[in-house]
Amino acid sequence: MKRKLLVLLGISVISVNAFGVTTFAESAEATETTEEGDAAEDTEAAEESDAAEGEEESEEAAPQSELPPVTGDEKISELIDVSELTEEDDMPDIANMTLAQWNAYEFHKDYATVISDITSYDHDWERQLLDKHWNTYIMCTTPNDQVTDEQRAQSLLELHNMRLGAEPISDVEANRIYLWPEGKVPTITDYTDNSDYAYADDPDFQPYLLECLVDEGTEVKGAVVLAAGGGHVYRSNVEEAYESAKALNERGYQCFIVNYRVDPYADEESALDYARAVRYVRANAEKYGVDEDKIAGAGFSYGGIVISTEGNSLAGDINASAVVDGYEPDELDSVSADLNAYLAVYSVSYHNDPEEMQNPNFPPTFFCVGGDDGIWNWVMGSFNKEQEMGITTELHTFAGVPHAFGAGTHADGTYYENAATWPLLADDFMQDLYAKNAAAETAE
Repeated sequence: MKRKLLVLLGISVISVNAFGVTTFAESAEATETTEEGDAAEDTEAAEESDAAEGEEESEEAAPQSELPPVTGDEKISELIDVSELTEEDDMPDIANMTLAQWNAYEFHKDYATVISDITSYDHDWERQLLDKHWNTYIMCTTPNDQVTDEQRAQSLLELHNMRLGAEPISDVEANRIYLWPEGKVPTITDYTDNSDYAYADDPDFQPYLLECLVDEGTEVKGAVVLAAGGGHVYRSNVEEAYESAKALNERGYQCFIVNYRVDPYADEESALDYARAVRYVRANAEKYGVDEDKIAGAGFSYGGIVISTEGNSLAGDINASAVVDGYEPDELDSVSADLNAYLAVYSVSYHNDPEEMQNPNFPPTFFCVGGDDGIWNWVMGSFNKEQEMGITTELHTFAGVPHAFGAGTHADGTYYENAATWPLLADDFMQDLYAKNAAAETAE
């Protein structure tokens, strides 16, 4: 009995959360069993079986309750008063959408606009939007007998109006540093239509960089180029890239958030955007008061896979011509895309296979991961592979912490004090590394 119970628990505790990440819900109460408990369960099961055998089934027996559909076929106008909708340019006919269609539209719009341009809006407001976004997303994608379609539609209405009520605190367009000349983004994927809002970015999306710089008068120790996670479906800029950038700013690092291409684009296209961002920062090192040999990358979850792809196959002087036929290198392509350090925040140094790591100059890596993170073994695999290759590595595990803890505050708002120390630990790692590099150069 105990063996079967534990097997069932082992299956039930594994789930996929709203972020597309496998999580493991651990509970001492859930896994604790006793011989007395087993005996009681066996007795209870036998009694229930005997009772069931003595009962005859009848058509009058109460049927099992069915959950309402997550998204019915009703039009939005049949669920709520659409006159309350705030209008926007080129807004589709939301009144005649279904819940599924409207949810896809709002998900797309949130990430294509406000969340991608994190530095242009008040951060506290961004956090509120993120909370509302995810609560609404979960309501609209999870069967729940406590929520009606009318309530789901009302939540979407509030989210829609909240987004459109946003007022930038600075010029959105001026804050963007586009990574490629207009019309010359190196592309492999044939992507021309997003009329069903299946993707976070439209086909005309231009990858860009956002500055997140130290306060005036702060001693600059280096630069960090950040790639947020999001399962290659979107970019978790609010809770990952931005909050971590601000924490690293306090430690003296000029930070840059990369809005790289996500689905339907390939990993190589995302990595090309990231490599381009590193080249931009290195080419402008003097402008930012940065030593060009002190440029690190920080990758969160899938953002780390983007950086790993760059580090394993597109670093150094390798440019887009290695991936895209007909690409003509420009002056910026002559600048090295090598990172001097890599901060793998609940992330890895290869995608599918350790043998992907063929670059002997892969950057020294700082790993940190939650002890309750489902990718913990994958992180350990990366750490062990780098150790095998002779790459300088450091690993920190935070007890009781799940995936996606950002700079310490999870996307669901939970604060993990132990995980919030990683920027300090990463600072120590980078400063020790840079000091040893300088000493080695002096010795030569």
